[in-house]
Amino acid sequence: MNALFALLPLSRTLKIMAFLSPFLSSSPVFAQTSVNGPATIDATTPLDSYRVGSNGVLTANGATTLQISTVTGAQLILNGSQVSAATGTAVSLTGANALITGSQLTGGADGMGMGNNTAQLVGSTATVIGSTITATNRGVNAGSLANLTLERSAVTATGTNGRGVEMFDSTVKASDSTITGQQYGIRMRADPGVPSSNLLTLEGTRVEGVTDSALIVGTPTGAPATATIFVKNGSTLTGGNGKILELINGSTANMTVDNSQLLGDISADAGSTAGLVLQNNATLTGRLQNVASFSLASGGQWTMVEKSQVGNVSMNGGSVRFGDAASFYTLSLASLSGSGTFMMDVDFGGAATDFLDITGNATGSHSLLIGSTGTDPLSDTSLHVVHAAAGDASFSLAGGAVDLGAWSYDLIKHGANDWYLDTATRTISPAAQTVMALFNTAPTVWYGELSTLRSRMGELRMDQARSGGWMRTYGNKFNVADASGFGYQQVQSGVALGADGKLPMGSGQWLAGFMIGQSTSDLSLDHGASGKVDSYSLGAYSTWLDSESGYYIDGVIKLNQFKNKGRVNLSDGSRTRGNYDNLGVGASLELGRHIKLNNGYFLEPYTQLAGLVVQGKDYALDNGMHAESDRSRSLLGKIGTTAGSSFDLGQGRTLQPYVRVAVAHEFVNRNEVRVNDNMFNNDLSGSRGELGAGVSVSLSDNLQLHVDFDYSNRAMPSNSRGVPVQACVTAGSDSEATGADAPTVLSLVPVSAKKNRVLTDGHGGRQTGRPPLSRAGGPAHVCHFKVDRTDQNPFLAGFMAQERAACAALDRRTPP
Repeated sequence: MNALFALLPLSRTLKIMAFLSPFLSSSPVFAQTSVNGPATIDATTPLDSYRVGSNGVLTANGATTLQISTVTGAQLILNGSQVSAATGTAVSLTGANALITGSQLTGGADGMGMGNNTAQLVGSTATVIGSTITATNRGVNAGSLANLTLERSAVTATGTNGRGVEMFDSTVKASDSTITGQQYGIRMRADPGVPSSNLLTLEGTRVEGVTDSALIVGTPTGAPATATIFVKNGSTLTGGNGKILELINGSTANMTVDNSQLLGDISADAGSTAGLVLQNNATLTGRLQNVASFSLASGGQWTMVEKSQVGNVSMNGGSVRFGDAASFYTLSLASLSGSGTFMMDVDFGGAATDFLDITGNATGSHSLLIGSTGTDPLSDTSLHVVHAAAGDASFSLAGGAVDLGAWSYDLIKHGANDWYLDTATRTISPAAQTVMALFNTAPTVWYGELSTLRSRMGELRMDQARSGGWMRTYGNKFNVADASGFGYQQVQSGVALGADGKLPMGSGQWLAGFMIGQSTSDLSLDHGASGKVDSYSLGAYSTWLDSESGYYIDGVIKLNQFKNKGRVNLSDGSRTRGNYDNLGVGASLELGRHIKLNNGYFLEPYTQLAGLVVQGKDYALDNGMHAESDRSRSLLGKIGTTAGSSFDLGQGRTLQPYVRVAVAHEFVNRNEVRVNDNMFNNDLSGSRGELGAGVSVSLSDNLQLHVDFDYSNRAMPSNSRGVPVQACVTAGSDSEATGADAPTVLSLVPVSAKKNRVLTDGHGGRQTGRPPLSRAGGPAHVCHFKVDRTDQNPFLAGFMAQERAACAALDRRTPP
């Protein structure tokens, strides 16, 4: 016998068997357990694989098993269990039902397979809650007629060609879950044997294809697939190739995005058909390739990233954004209907613009929201922004005229279906109005503060015994109205305190004092623009009264620091702001006579001259607008008289009602403001009448009450359109430094009317000589003029003729 097969001694044989026994027992062979009725396993159950029959119900509570397979009619319940298959599929369902909660499925090929009984057309149903499914090839393979529900679960396929979920004309709903495939997140394909379609619903779920598309419909060689997709409530799609939805090989898919924000492309090849709906504030930023139908509703928004072509577009409260402001795209639509918004940008300087081109029929009412900027256009060329081949669609500007630098531009329709941003009808922008209003506010702030000192000096003339320390709070309200639309409201509140005393000199009685103060003025302009001026002041004052003749002299000198802030709501809904500080110094001299009449009546004629110089300043808004003001000046003269009576109320209390009438004239007619090299003139000049009434009550030596009301109006020149009416109500209190309770004070402070004269050559140049063709009453009425001689240049002469004609047309249609 061959030595190789010779019998070994028994002792040696036993030794070899004893040595090998651990190795032989470490890899046991498991027999599959069949379950044909109710069966329950748990953590104490030995490791095994299971086959559940048609009448079987397998319940695993905290168990660990190998592969589990089922047949039609079987039921599988996993609670906190682990199922692993080194090769093949961890859980295989064939026309069966499964409820998997808090469990882990790990498959060598697939994590879970959901087949069907083709003879009975029975698909598998599985509900997976709070579980993880991991595999190499497919996390879940959902065959035709399968119905899969994922809740708070994670499905992952890690292989190179891994698909998180593969659907064969099945239904999948995932809520608060993640689905990840190394290649595709979810692939939807057709099952020719059981004609149906795929239905995918994602609720708060993240789907990712690591190297390829998040969702793909169809296969390169299989039958065309059909899919209906809902992406809802914060779901996200991520594709490693940039595609969140891809259709290939003649497939069809309709995707509705609801209340979710997506970033990526939707692509359909030449034979495929894609439909898209964005609704309920859903957003998509990315490319659309071969999308046949597109609906934007209820705040849905698409942001373009390149020039695009889309089929039939229906708008119902949705919007399209043409990318970022630095890029200009053309969007071509086969048709347009409904009502929506297109967010666009333009560049007058480079004659570049986003462009909407409807090659077919356009219906409905749509708006254009065109981005604002603080810089001025470099060209006066009108820009073409919309074209429609046919239809009765209408387009308008959302938020009104477009704010571009110092000007606002309107949308004009030319021809049948073309819309342009028109330079011929431009008006001064809200940002420029705010800049001019801020530069114009310093005089009203200064004169408003001066009224407090005038009242204090009046008190000293009435009773020199009141000299000493004092403090007063006050408030003013200025309504600056203008028929051209450039009006604003200024509300001022402040506090002033000081001290004064007698100066025995000359033939009369001199009193002198000093004061410090602070006030805040809030400006409210049209279009939601606003401004704020904080003023800090230091001043000295003196009054002289000859008790015998009644003549008096009041003098004031005051230094102010102004801290100015402006905020503007632009036409595209954005905001811009800017701030600057400047100084101002002014003085006032008033001469008058206090004439005592019978029975306590008095008459007090007076004349006043007040002047103010405010430091020029330049600053920029954060949208790029640049503003610069020359030194602002005001010289205000006033002649008037006050008549009243004094009543003794007893116990040291007096009541003094009075009326006042005056004529005031502002002598300064030129305060230049430059906005982006466009020059404007804040012209305060002109005369006005003032009427006033009030009452002064002295309740004690340390407590007085004043109520004043003044009304001011002025007759405008015939060629000015502004009809300003200023009514200013001041509220506040004053008391001596002894700490008396502060009474309420009401007074009225008139404001000079404002006219904004445009001084520009039509090309951003500055006026050097010739007067303007027309004096505009406000920003809605703007005339350009050329300052150099144009008679020798036919082109310039023609330009000037057009400018004059445009101004004449404005004069005719602007109501007096």
